[in-house]
Amino acid sequence: MKKVIKCPDCQHSIKIDSNTLEVGDIVECQYCGTELEIQSLEPLKTSIVEEEK
Repeated sequence: MKKVIKCPDCQHSIKIDSNTLEVGDIVECQYCGTELEIQSLEPLKTSIVEEEK
């Protein structure tokens, strides 16, 4: 099943296939490149992946 989430950085809609997702997977926004980590599947929750310095 396809789900749509909003990128917290650029606010574009990101379509993802929730059938193949697992908690901990990384999804990249195709518009700005922000990486989002899947925190929960039901309900679908993500968080921005912070780069280590």
